[in-house]
Amino acid sequence: MRLGAASPAVRLAPAVQSGALAAAALLAAPRPTTAQTQALAALGGEISRRVNASLDLGAAGVTYDDFLRSRVVSVTPTVRVEGARTLVVARGSFSRFQGGNTSVQGSVSGSLVSPEVFGVRAEVSGNAAATKYAPSLTASNVLAAGRLHAAGSTTGVWAGGGLGFVARGSTLPVDVGQLDFGAWARDGSVTYTVTVQPTRVGVDRYADATFAARWQGAVGELAVSSGYRARTRRALPGVRGWGEAWATAWVTPRLAVVGGAGTFPYDPVQGLPGGRYLSAALRVAQRRSAVNDPALRAALLLPYEIRRLRAAGARAELFAVADNDDGTRTVRLRVLGARRVEIMADFTEWVPVPLTRLPAASGSRERAAGDLWGITVVLTPGVHRINVRVDGGEWVAPPGLSAVRDEFGGVVGLLVVR
Repeated sequence: MRLGAASPAVRLAPAVQSGALAAAALLAAPRPTTAQTQALAALGGEISRRVNASLDLGAAGVTYDDFLRSRVVSVTPTVRVEGARTLVVARGSFSRFQGGNTSVQGSVSGSLVSPEVFGVRAEVSGNAAATKYAPSLTASNVLAAGRLHAAGSTTGVWAGGGLGFVARGSTLPVDVGQLDFGAWARDGSVTYTVTVQPTRVGVDRYADATFAARWQGAVGELAVSSGYRARTRRALPGVRGWGEAWATAWVTPRLAVVGGAGTFPYDPVQGLPGGRYLSAALRVAQRRSAVNDPALRAALLLPYEIRRLRAAGARAELFAVADNDDGTRTVRLRVLGARRVEIMADFTEWVPVPLTRLPAASGSRERAAGDLWGITVVLTPGVHRINVRVDGGEWVAPPGLSAVRDEFGGVVGLLVVR
């Protein structure tokens, strides 16, 4: 959880000759039509929206079980390719420890979610990972899994399981089996998740129970988690309980500071020891990802979960965009009797953003000042896609905008900014 190369002759030619050949080819090529230019621009925009690459440059202090504390620096590139109901994540990591040893890790994971049938969705996923810790430890594993999800607008549950194998060093691979049960609940911008995973790795059997809470706001994310491992008579090394905390602060839309601390258990699948750590990293990204945690993907918190507002409850009745003197724009919604109003759009990277109550303008027809909601944003000229949610209901197109069906299987409003 990826287009053509030049011919070898051109790649090996001197710079001047290569430049002349390229210029001659450009002059001889037919001029693209307006339709072709628009199609290429649309394709480029679609690829840019679906593919997100990032690079983390980090440093940490790590103390592994039965080892002394060590400092480590790491480089971690990540590529995410996200479709309507698919997600592929490829990640690599190179680490160098204080003593001179190095570690190289790589993983690819993907998932495919089905359309909803009687309120239930099916998901199939796969994961492959490999680790090499110089000079002695190597491990690789492959796992295929399936889940069934039942999700509403603010809660959901899932159940499933998977099979695979793990190979360590020169030993023969051993089989892996895992059951997967979980539930999630969302309260505003905070999502709570509980999971239970009984697992068998060869002759080792254990069950991990974890609880996590994640807050995602306009400037960053904060996640905390804790877990407990129930083991069989064959004791596994490491701690039985653990906890971690991570924070991400976005300095700009493409630059973030990431910090984390906590303890982690022994990994029976790859044979890696547990320990404790304190880390910090600088993340350079193509853009801020709307969904940074694969667990949220599994919880089906995605933009394609767009339906009509519930029959009961407050409704948005007026939508408008006003220009400000500093170049920003204020998005306004009139919603009678609402307690919370949110928007989610391409200019928010599809992250739900709460609106604030605005005072009613003098002489306006608002019943009360609390009926008017708004937010100030930077909106570039062009066509934008936007949805609104009232009091935790379903995401819908704002009133007055053209509603179209998008590639996620839902409906969005088209906002034209000039």
